Amino acid sequence: MFLDFSSMQEVAVPHFKGGEGQALVRKFEDEQGKILILTLPAGSTIGLHVHEGSYEVMHFLSGTGVCTDDGRTVDIRPGMTHYCPPGHSHSVVNTGTEPLVILGVVPNVK
Repeated sequence: MFLDFSSMQEVAVPHFKGGEGQALVRKFEDEQGKILILTLPAGSTIGLHVHEGSYEVMHFLSGTGVCTDDGRTVDIRPGMTHYCPPGHSHSVVNTGTEPLVILGVVPNVK
């Protein structure tokens, strides 16, 4: 299967996971989980949240920011990947002037 995110409808989600500003989301979802391209405009954030019963992999495609992983803060840049295991917390802040674009994968763990 191939996914063409450029042909998917982009949905603006205000205060994504309790964050500031909005996230622009293009998402594929089925019974196995979801794969998404999430764009954070400058100054927008993904709020701090815990992954209950699943994990998330985030690969940073473009832009810059800060990711907080269980209280530890790391500067992020294109090419970096963040893994948030079940039961752990994370948040992301776009600290740059350009959009922060993230490829995210969240499986349904049984």
